[in-house]
Amino acid sequence: MENENKEVKNEAQTNNEPSDLYYLTNTYELDNFSTECEDQRKNVLKSFKSSRMRSNIIMGVVVLIFVAAFILLTQGTWGQITGWVMVGVTVVGMAIYYILSRRLAPNLSKDYCVAFWQKSNDYLFNQEGFKNCYLDLKEKYDLSAVMADRVYENIVDIASRNLVHGKYHGLDFTFGELAFYKAGAKKNAKEVVFVGRHIEFENNLNIDGRIIFNLRGEKGLDVPTDINDLSLLLEKENCFIYGPEGADYKKSIGTETISRLMDININDPLLNLIVVFWHKRTAVYLSYDDSIVAIPFNEDLVPNSYVTLKKNIEDIFDILLNPSKKGGSKKKKDIEEVKAEEVKEEASKEKPVEEQVENKEE
Repeated sequence: MENENKEVKNEAQTNNEPSDLYYLTNTYELDNFSTECEDQRKNVLKSFKSSRMRSNIIMGVVVLIFVAAFILLTQGTWGQITGWVMVGVTVVGMAIYYILSRRLAPNLSKDYCVAFWQKSNDYLFNQEGFKNCYLDLKEKYDLSAVMADRVYENIVDIASRNLVHGKYHGLDFTFGELAFYKAGAKKNAKEVVFVGRHIEFENNLNIDGRIIFNLRGEKGLDVPTDINDLSLLLEKENCFIYGPEGADYKKSIGTETISRLMDININDPLLNLIVVFWHKRTAVYLSYDDSIVAIPFNEDLVPNSYVTLKKNIEDIFDILLNPSKKGGSKKKKDIEEVKAEEVKEEASKEKPVEEQVENKEE
């Protein structure tokens, strides 16, 4: 997998493609990703704190200079000249310092964000079946294109970033961060309708209209709202399926596919799952909490959340796009989940000798 991606990267460099494309190596493990991102995050925070301290010191010096200049301005002609020179030099120096500081700070933030996207995607797509994956740092979702999914109504704006294109078992897909906004109660205010990850790819389903599959969490967040023209075809526990009245959703999507989708665990950080099926197009909306949707700056990275995200990606692609697997997916612990719980497991092994003997006798 790594060699194939390197070949694509080398070919792109030969063709002088823009540098805003980053070809994933798909080699990062959880330890590499979390350690490197945390180290860079701490360095950025350290730099910001140092800059803030310098600014406070400089402000204190400036206050002292202005006090001294004010005193000199009352000491005759030469005192006034000296005072005004001190004021002028100080003002110019402050302007230069703050211009340079403002230019440096955004670069540090941007470099960290880009590195975080690169490393996180290298980890997330380090899975069987993914090839030729690349991150486009400048590309955004088109409002009209994602609105065509018809999942949410009254959308006035979107925000998107971190778009990844690639192939899964030879089939093209797009994966990215997306947020939908509707008009708020106050003038010019906007309210979040959806925030999370969006996946889209082609399908070979024969569907008249659209069918929306929704698996909800306890909080009931980000549920579909553009459903006035659809009927509720199934309501079973936290699963809701909408479609045209009388539509045979089991035949259109497949009983096995629906059953496997219903097995996905909706629990923090995953808050809600929506899959909308159209003829020739499928779109997936995965709602997450702040541990996923926000790039960690002041707060530590939460590795377990990205373990869950990776597992969600694995399940979605395996269920909807993997042509080689049939039947329900086996429920086994992911290796990253084992790593994330390693400390707890080690602690549980430290049992009293009497308890160990009892276990052996049993």
